[in-house]
Amino acid sequence: MEYYLHKVILEKQEHKTNRLINSSSPYLRQHAYNPVDWYEWGEEAFEKANSENKLLLVSIGYSACHWCHVMAHESFEDEETAKIMNQHFVCVKVDREELPDVDQIYMDACQLVNGSGGWPLNAFALPDKRPIHALTYLPKPQWQKLLINLANLWNTNEVAAYDYAEKLSAGIVNMSLPPVNSKTTTEDYHAEVLEQFESQYDNEYGGHDRAPKFPLPNNQWYLLQHAQLYESDSALKMAAHTLTQMYLGGIHDAVGGGFARYSVDKRWFAPHFEKMLYDNAQLIGVYAYAAALTGRADFKEITLKTIDFCESELKSKNGLMHSAYDADSEGVEGLYYTYTYEELNSVLGDDTVFFAQYFQCQREGNWEEGRNILYAIDTIEKAAANYEMTPELFASMIQSCLDKLKIYRAKRVGPGLDDKCILSWNALYLKGLAQTGRYLKDEKTIDLAKTLAQKIELHFYASEQLMRIVNDEKVKIPAFLEDYACLIDAYVELYQSTFDEAYLLKARTLCDTCISAFYDIEKNFFKFSSGEQLITAKYDTSDDVINSGNSIMAHNIFRLSWYFDIEEWRETAIKMLNSILPLIDRSAPWYSNWACLMNLVNSGMQQIIVSGPAEGKTKFLPDEYRLKANAILGYTGISEDIPLFKYKHFEEQALLYICINQTCMAPEPYSI
Repeated sequence: MEYYLHKVILEKQEHKTNRLINSSSPYLRQHAYNPVDWYEWGEEAFEKANSENKLLLVSIGYSACHWCHVMAHESFEDEETAKIMNQHFVCVKVDREELPDVDQIYMDACQLVNGSGGWPLNAFALPDKRPIHALTYLPKPQWQKLLINLANLWNTNEVAAYDYAEKLSAGIVNMSLPPVNSKTTTEDYHAEVLEQFESQYDNEYGGHDRAPKFPLPNNQWYLLQHAQLYESDSALKMAAHTLTQMYLGGIHDAVGGGFARYSVDKRWFAPHFEKMLYDNAQLIGVYAYAAALTGRADFKEITLKTIDFCESELKSKNGLMHSAYDADSEGVEGLYYTYTYEELNSVLGDDTVFFAQYFQCQREGNWEEGRNILYAIDTIEKAAANYEMTPELFASMIQSCLDKLKIYRAKRVGPGLDDKCILSWNALYLKGLAQTGRYLKDEKTIDLAKTLAQKIELHFYASEQLMRIVNDEKVKIPAFLEDYACLIDAYVELYQSTFDEAYLLKARTLCDTCISAFYDIEKNFFKFSSGEQLITAKYDTSDDVINSGNSIMAHNIFRLSWYFDIEEWRETAIKMLNSILPLIDRSAPWYSNWACLMNLVNSGMQQIIVSGPAEGKTKFLPDEYRLKANAILGYTGISEDIPLFKYKHFEEQALLYICINQTCMAPEPYSI
């Protein structure tokens, strides 16, 4: 993946490759022609730092990061800057998506030093890897000055450097500690949580009332769950309004499908154009659930269009899903996704005015450099009424224009693809497919999910160990908590969409392994990594763009405890939740997956079980059961491996069991 090296390719004769040329990480290979003497994270770099008594310079980013590219062009490709870096530091490049544990430690340092973080993340550390300073992007002059100042500090006052390391390390340890258990019962904050969402809500554009604006699928999921459980019009309106504004906005690629990582403004207008698998993987499940709850055809259409984008643009030859598309093409952010008015006119002809009005395109451009971002302010239904057209006719005219633009756009130089496959992100997509298939009663999507599950099992294991990264048919890096948690979650969802007990049994086995490898019984939380310890163990608990590994695992052991009658797991999940409750009460949007678990515990977990002839296994349950947010679904077979299903199987007659917690009502005849 040499995509952003369009400029550097011309300089290959001048620069020999560094050792990153053989890296399996596309992000690291982007820096293979830098004059910087880069090392990968590992013993070779650490031994050199120790033997030469040099500071480590740990530079962390990811392939789709725009400002990572900017800093690379300005500083890492510059001979003068590289000379300073090579002379005074042992320089280490890290792909944050491959080594999130390394990224977390140095990001904590950056937060402590600056009060904020981001990427590129540049940390300076002692030879023993303890940081003394960390920061994000700096322009070349400031970067060179910082390099010289830190080199001088190390050469003249090592005592001060070690003092900085001690203080930063102590802060990182403190930041890494999980919450202590401060509740003995599970309190019900659902009303307070909704009030928090309402108080922070952007009534005009949806989402949180701030910029930049991220989709945060877990926030939308919480609102939909709350609406279903508590019949809340407010929660449903906030979720539906946000999801509508998102797909109308520039953050959604109207031409090719898929969502960008975030918008830089409050309107969802101008995206930071990179597209990440993890965003789209989660959003398909959210839109599918919203479509099922509201009956809105546009939400269903966006769900399927996003799946089409993933299947056509992100699927690898081995059937797994690639990670991301870059924001830049030909060295310009957003160039691939934006159009001058002249381009629109050349492609669309007489339809240009009509199309431009709907998508707010202007002759002088609605964005930078005279270019236009496609940004609709009305749904098809509302816009059609304004034009006195039927929605069907209006939609067909818009789609015809989009199809022409897609053909035109395909001739451009596309953004770079990060072709590594990450287990947790693939598992998120597997979950999204399973949910979509069930909520929309779509067998085709369920088939996609089953095929992906096979590919995950085929490729992400090495010597019976679950691994995090697959690239070029090679696996690397043992799986982290996030990987296990997401895969277990996906298997539980896929079971409920197929009633194939193999998925449930796999989830149980992985759960046992995860508990053995990651669970800290003293702290009652899961560690992020079971391998190399960097300063301290990390226990992630806050739900960001991806839910924390601990909140996912709490859901996993809570749900599986009902299937397998493991009271200890249920008690562990509730104890974990009780530790988080004060944080939910103070800052629910950043603990939204925990808040979902709180609702499940407090509303009473239902087990909805169908028994009867085998053909019932392939039938979708009615909406009143299939869409219930506080329920797990099951179909009893002849297997005795799942305790919840014991003594409930009758081949002669279809029966429906509804249980709340562990109390089952009398079975009722059920029509398959």
